[in-house]
Amino acid sequence: MNAKQKIMIGITVVLFVAYLVTTTGFVDKKRQQIYCRHIDITICDSAVNRFIDTRNVRQLIDRANSSLIGAPVDRINTRRIENKLNAQSVIRNASACTSIDGVLHIRVYQRRPVMRVLTEQGSFYIDDAGYIFPFSHTYTSYVPIVTGNIAPSFKAGHTGDIPDKDNLIKQLYTFGLFLDKHDFWQSQVLQLHVHNAHDIEIIPRVGNQLIKLGSLDNYEYKLKKLYAFYRYALPNEGWKRYSKIDLRYGNQVIATK
Repeated sequence: MNAKQKIMIGITVVLFVAYLVTTTGFVDKKRQQIYCRHIDITICDSAVNRFIDTRNVRQLIDRANSSLIGAPVDRINTRRIENKLNAQSVIRNASACTSIDGVLHIRVYQRRPVMRVLTEQGSFYIDDAGYIFPFSHTYTSYVPIVTGNIAPSFKAGHTGDIPDKDNLIKQLYTFGLFLDKHDFWQSQVLQLHVHNAHDIEIIPRVGNQLIKLGSLDNYEYKLKKLYAFYRYALPNEGWKRYSKIDLRYGNQVIATK
C-alpha cells in the first residue's frame, strides 16, 4: 500500500467518524424533543397462560414511574422498568424500549408451568426451566397436579430454582417436563399422588383406572408399556373393564378387573 492510498484511507476514516458524531448528536437532540405519548404493552404468550394482564403490567409500571406520559423519552429509565417487571415471579422475561414516535414498548413473557404441586406448606408451580413460583389465586394453569406425601425444604411463597436437597421435587420436575413435551401424556395425566418416592400413582384424565407407577425410575419405559396397553388391550376389553393398572414389574402390565 503506497502513501497516497494510506492518506485516502485516513481521510475516509476521519470523515466516517465525524459523520457518526454528527448523526449521534442530531439523534440525541431529536430525542430530547420527543415526549412519551403512549405505552404499548404486549403479553406475548397470553393465549397460553394469563397469570398477568396488561392492566397489571401498567399498574406495576406506574408504581415505579408515576409520570411517564408526557415525559421526554430520553429520560425514561427502561432498565428500571425491566427490573421492576422481572422481579415478579410470574414473569419470565420483560423488555422495555422507546421509539421515535413517542411510544414506550413493553413486551412480557410469562412463566410456563409444567406441574402444580400441593403440599401442607402451600401450593406452587414448577415451570419448564425448573423455576418454582407460588400458586396464583387469580388464574389457574391446567397442568398435572401433584398431591400426597411431599415435604419440600423451602417455605411457602418460595421463588427460585429447586434446591439441591429436594430430590423428589427434582424428579417430579423431570417427569413433568417429559409430559409437557408429549401431547398425549400431557392431555392424559391429570394427577400424580405420592405415597412415598417409591410408590407414586397416576390418575388419568380418560378412564377410571388407578395406575401404579412405583418410583419415577425408568418412567419413560413404564409409560411406553402403558401406551401399548392403551393401544392394543383397552380397545378390545373396554376402558371400564379394569380398575387398576400396575406398571412396576419388568416387562409386564398387570391389570386388575
